[in-house]
Amino acid sequence: AKEFIQNNCNTLKPVQLPLQEAVGRILAENIYAPLDIPAYPQSSMDGYALSFEDWKNSGELQIFGEIAAGRGDKFQLPAGKAVRIFTGAPVPPGADTVVMQEKCRVTGDILFIEDSLLKSGDNVRPTGSEISTGALALEKGSLLTPAAIGFLAGIGLTTISIYPAPVVSIIVTGNELQTPGKPLGYGQVYESNSLTLSSALMQASLPPPKVYRVEDQLESLAKTLEDALENSDIVL
Repeated sequence: AKEFIQNNCNTLKPVQLPLQEAVGRILAENIYAPLDIPAYPQSSMDGYALSFEDWKNSGELQIFGEIAAGRGDKFQLPAGKAVRIFTGAPVPPGADTVVMQEKCRVTGDILFIEDSLLKSGDNVRPTGSEISTGALALEKGSLLTPAAIGFLAGIGLTTISIYPAPVVSIIVTGNELQTPGKPLGYGQVYESNSLTLSSALMQASLPPPKVYRVEDQLESLAKTLEDALENSDIVL
């Protein structure tokens, strides 16, 4: 039965969907990063950006302003200086290391670093360290989880190609079946298959299916099946 299903199922034609509506869908194309993330050397800490070599040579540095996240202008950090920097802010040319603010002491405008384990490049996210331009960001066939949606938004995408959710119908047959909540007659049982299957489909991020209820009568069943096949991608 599984082999028969595999050999007779085709994927639906992909559609473009806004990113915010694509959660739970399946990606229909490979996504490649259109830019480096981060697009510039970025501080991963609140602290001070500096040239590690300058600090090693002098032991102290003069504080030269500050850089907050989102600062748009670019400047060269002068030799022998350090700049106050915040998480997410661009590390300026001339600096290659960020020291955490908790491991610093400031007297006037002079920075003293109290971190014997500090190494060159610490607390700096290099350009493209999360993903680089042209790298495979997400593979075709991937489930679009909330994390995947956030990642794709983070590389600047607004729409993507996905496989649409199939329209599913369920046909419930049996003269002995009664709808839950109604009194059971002699020889009847409560119908539960439609609820079980509907729940499984919705758990798989598919929309609620249409449920047909049909008595054990060939003509009725044939007509219902014809209608369901006409208006659905899948009939259970």
